[in-house]
Amino acid sequence: MTVRSVGSVDGPELCLEYPDDLAEEERDELLQRMTQMFSLERNLQDFYETVSVSKEWAGLIQRLYGVRPIQDADLFESMVRTIIGQQLNLSFAATLMERLVQLGDERVVWKQQTLPVFPSAKTVAEWTYPRLRELAFSQRKAEYVIDFARHVASGAIDLEKLRDLPDEDVYEVLMPLRGVGRWTVECFLLFGMGRTDILPAADIGIQNAVQRLYHMADRPKEADIRQIASVWAPWRSYATYYLWQSLLKDEN
Repeated sequence: MTVRSVGSVDGPELCLEYPDDLAEEERDELLQRMTQMFSLERNLQDFYETVSVSKEWAGLIQRLYGVRPIQDADLFESMVRTIIGQQLNLSFAATLMERLVQLGDERVVWKQQTLPVFPSAKTVAEWTYPRLRELAFSQRKAEYVIDFARHVASGAIDLEKLRDLPDEDVYEVLMPLRGVGRWTVECFLLFGMGRTDILPAADIGIQNAVQRLYHMADRPKEADIRQIASVWAPWRSYATYYLWQSLLKDEN
C-alpha cells in the first residue's frame, strides 16, 4: 500500500493506493486503520482550544500547527518498540529495532520493491535470549522482548481484546509482565492504541519540556506535571506528543 498526503494542514486528506483484489471488508478495515493511524478522526482545534487556557502554549502550537500523533501500525510492534526504548536514547533504540527486523527476515513485495516487515509474535517467541544478545540487546532487554512475544504467541495476552478495555484495565493486564512498567503501558496506550488522554508524567523528557515551556527554574516533579496538566484533559496524549516534539525541534 502507498499513502500520499494530498490535503492541507487545515484540511488533511490522504490518498491510499492498494491492490485491486482486496475484498470490500478488507478495504473498509484498511481505511479504518489508516484513519486511526494518522489520527484523522480527531479535531485538532479542540485540542488547541483546550491547552490554550495556558498562554505558554501559543508559541508551541504555532511551531507545530497541524501535527498529529501517528500510531504504530501494529500492537505487538508498538509494545516491543516501547520495551526496547526504555531507558535508551532514541538513536540506539532505533538501531536495536532495525536489527530485530533484520533478524526476523520477513518481507513483503509491493510495486516490485521488497520491503521489510516487523516479525510476528510467533517468530520472536521462537528465538533464544542469546540471539538478541548478539545484536547488542542487554540480557534483561532480550528476556523482556522474547518473554512478551511468548505471552502473545501462546494466547495468554490477546492484544486486540485490549482495545475494548478502559485504560486502567489495560494497566492491570500488562503491568504484571516482566519489563513492563507504568511508562511502558502509557506509551503503548498512546502510540499503540491511540488513547487521547494519557500523560507519562514521570517521563524525564516531559518534565524537561514542561520546564522549558513554562520557564520554570527547576525541573517539575511528577506530581507537579499532573497538576499542571489537569487543564489539558481530555487531550493529554496530544499535549504529551507536542511536548516530546518540542524537544526534538530544539535539538534540531
